[in-house]
Amino acid sequence: MASSARKGVGSLWRKKSLDCAQSDPAKDSRPRRFHSSLTLLVGVLIILVSARICPADEAKQGSSVTFDARVKPFLTTYCVGCHGPVKQKGDRRFDKLTGEIADDNALIDLQDIVDQLNLGEMPPPKEKLQPTSEERAQVIAWLTAKTEQYRRERKPASSETVLRRLNAREYRNTVRDLLGLNMTMFDPTLGFPRDQTAEHLDNVGESLVTSGHLLQRYLGAADRIVEKVVAPAEKPAVQTWKFTGGFRQQPEIDQVHGRTNGFSWITLYDVTGADKLEGGYGPIWGFREGAPHDGYYELRFKAEALNRRHPYDRDFVGTDPDEPLRLGIVAGNIRSGPLHKPQPIESLLAEMDLADEAQWYTARVWLDAGFTPRFTFRNGLMDARQMWGRLVNRYRDQFPPPMRRGIVENRFNAIKYGKLPQIHIYEVEITGPFYEQ
Repeated sequence: MASSARKGVGSLWRKKSLDCAQSDPAKDSRPRRFHSSLTLLVGVLIILVSARICPADEAKQGSSVTFDARVKPFLTTYCVGCHGPVKQKGDRRFDKLTGEIADDNALIDLQDIVDQLNLGEMPPPKEKLQPTSEERAQVIAWLTAKTEQYRRERKPASSETVLRRLNAREYRNTVRDLLGLNMTMFDPTLGFPRDQTAEHLDNVGESLVTSGHLLQRYLGAADRIVEKVVAPAEKPAVQTWKFTGGFRQQPEIDQVHGRTNGFSWITLYDVTGADKLEGGYGPIWGFREGAPHDGYYELRFKAEALNRRHPYDRDFVGTDPDEPLRLGIVAGNIRSGPLHKPQPIESLLAEMDLADEAQWYTARVWLDAGFTPRFTFRNGLMDARQMWGRLVNRYRDQFPPPMRRGIVENRFNAIKYGKLPQIHIYEVEITGPFYEQ
């Protein structure tokens, strides 16, 4: 067993201790603004969980046999062949065990043996020589009592009570469940320090420490949560926005689209995860400030999948001509950065296959105030920026001779004369907000 496995058992012991934990909610009555009491109540209720570790039960001695009398002969007979001086499967060697636990590594060795015996996986079922049920039970009882004694004696008195806070994921879920908020685009933990992990787990109490900086973040998050949960007194009126042009996307391709189509439609080329993506996002520039209110909005748009079956080598382009082009709608916020680039929060709001002809599509999506929908190409090109030049150079007979060298000229020729797979969005209508109640 690899050395990393030695560390995993500790998480099981901590979980066992926490199973009998009781929660003591903290209380704080310090005043803040006019809604400060509610802010603090929300903040305190969902920040900390005080976990009282129950005292360990006294280990029950299942057998009075000693290590030398029963355990060592058992290991010699059934285990040392694979975990001895000749072979050490899983980096385990049991012929040198003395029954004394000198450190945590020795503890893990004994715990591994107990686990494998309990699971019935040691000795392996394929081995002809197998211990009796009585032999197995006696060894398990002795090793269990020994490991429990070691943990009990090494356990510091100060660890009887552990102050355990929620990690970021638990905090978000608690906010969602406690207040009934739609968390698609709202993340109150944005800006929190990253949760420390132990054995690749982010919910181990000992690693979830609290600092003054984090406490300030909690108070700020609680304030934002209260602002979010207090709905307007009157339901906002439903509005409709229509867009039929002025579809700017990003500077690199705008210079081509302005010359080829006058920004009459959105064109998507890259997948959103591409390196130095071009045409990966299709923002609605006229709606860049986003929704005026939280709520559901209906998006109605006319879109078309082009060049799914293209005249180029399939492996060269890297898309599957047998699959329909797939459009996605993700959230964006101009206050978080340019709308043609990835952002910290860009939830996938909708996804659909497109026909190889222009059609109208409808999607009902949730938008937080300030967020705008952006169109994406879910199975598009992986690197359009590199593809422009490669395409023009490989298929020279299908393109006019370039007037000058460089990516600008190649981009223009590839977009104007090429037939790479792409998605066009010609018209967009946004209507909302709608509320279920």
